[in-house]
Amino acid sequence: MTTGRVTLRCAGLRKRFGRQELFGGLSFEGHGGEILAITGANGSGKSTLLKLAARLLIPDDGTVALCINDVPVAPEAYRSHFAMTAPEMNLYERLTAGENLRFFPSSRGLTLTDSEAKRLLDRVGLPAEAAGQPVGQFSTGMKQRLKLAIMMAAAAEVWLLDEPGANLDEAGRRMICREVQGAAREGRLVLWATNDSTEEGIADAVIRMGRGESRFPQGTDQRASL
Repeated sequence: MTTGRVTLRCAGLRKRFGRQELFGGLSFEGHGGEILAITGANGSGKSTLLKLAARLLIPDDGTVALCINDVPVAPEAYRSHFAMTAPEMNLYERLTAGENLRFFPSSRGLTLTDSEAKRLLDRVGLPAEAAGQPVGQFSTGMKQRLKLAIMMAAAAEVWLLDEPGANLDEAGRRMICREVQGAAREGRLVLWATNDSTEEGIADAVIRMGRGESRFPQGTDQRASL
């Protein structure tokens, strides 16, 4: 469960790389318990938007703020409320899955027991024996499942997922949808960059990049704009 009501506010975001403006005037608001899908063609800014939300990148214009129970999170604590999985995330291939799974949360001061690590591996569809196997022996799909387990282990209030279904089979994509929906029920805010119609379909709102529009399913607040 989350520690309080989560609100992410992004207002007037603009991002350039050199002379190229990726997007501008992007505003949206997300709350704990919601799933926001970010869609668009390659290069439209989906991954960049996730990094701006986590303050891994700084916008050229606009603001990004996270509040817990309507209280703004201090800059020094900001990133501790986010957990992310992305294609560029690297695992330690000489370490076992269990060692990777314990190492990354330790950077946040979290300690996972062997039983907790095995439960997480089971949730993402990795067998118990994977805990003792070097990650260098894993398939691409198995590595993707491990990345998801590491993100889940952080117990963060906001999940950021960049193309989480990439390199996964149908069972793996169903697992992601199940875990994301469970995270929302627990009060987490989920933002995921995806062009998968099933993943988009379970979202409470969709931000379409590069087309000057955002779509919201009937019955939800229209909070995003481009």
